[in-house]
Amino acid sequence: MKLLREYIQVILNETRFKQMSKSKFTDLQQHLANSSFLDADPDGDLDGDDDWISDAAKVLRGDLNDYFDDKFGNGLLTAIVKVDMMATSPDAGMDEAFKAASYYFKNGLHFIEVMLASVEGGPTFRDVGNVSQKAYEVLLHELLHMQQFMKFSKGEPTDEKWNKFMKEYERRGGTSGMKQDYFFFDQANGASELETFSLQVATELVSVLGKEDAVSLLQKRQPDYEMIRKNSASFRNIEAKGNDISRPEIRELIKRAKQYAKRQPK
Repeated sequence: MKLLREYIQVILNETRFKQMSKSKFTDLQQHLANSSFLDADPDGDLDGDDDWISDAAKVLRGDLNDYFDDKFGNGLLTAIVKVDMMATSPDAGMDEAFKAASYYFKNGLHFIEVMLASVEGGPTFRDVGNVSQKAYEVLLHELLHMQQFMKFSKGEPTDEKWNKFMKEYERRGGTSGMKQDYFFFDQANGASELETFSLQVATELVSVLGKEDAVSLLQKRQPDYEMIRKNSASFRNIEAKGNDISRPEIRELIKRAKQYAKRQPK
């Protein structure tokens, strides 16, 4: 209970940039790098309950729930790990290791749900690429959504407040309804995809370039979009969905990404 009270107090008092630099979030990177889900069989199959699952998904689920219990308080946040029913080629690389992810609040509980790729043919996620880093980027994105909701609810989340938090997002049709505008959905002190994708772009750039070079890249008066594109899968995805770099929201994303990059561990 003491851990939960301290967590809520931090949410209410600190900026979004500073919150995500806390060890309760950044320690997840090493935790995932040490996880044996990277070496477990990632080939999906039906279990006894007719759920599509893999050994890798089972291990990741257990490791994430241990981490969440330790860092956020027992039972506050639950990880659900599913497996894609369609097979993914190991040649697809680390960016295809996670097919979907979402954060939600239901019946008084917090959840982060991810869908792992099903990789056939023998290789493990360790063979596919730096999948632990991809997991970190995806999960950090969803953890920031949780922070957004906790701040919106003033540290006292309820199902009613969750419905209010999601009202405008759902009115616009969610991911499919907003199409390319989805990446720039942004509500002050509310749900924001612009915020979470800014964090994800920053995390990707720091991972590839290092903190100093990532910050230098992001603070240029005229952004080097070719370099950002080369080193950020999220930025490539934003463009692939039909967004041109002339959109003013792109500059806002870069501006916020710089603030997140400045506060990340080296």
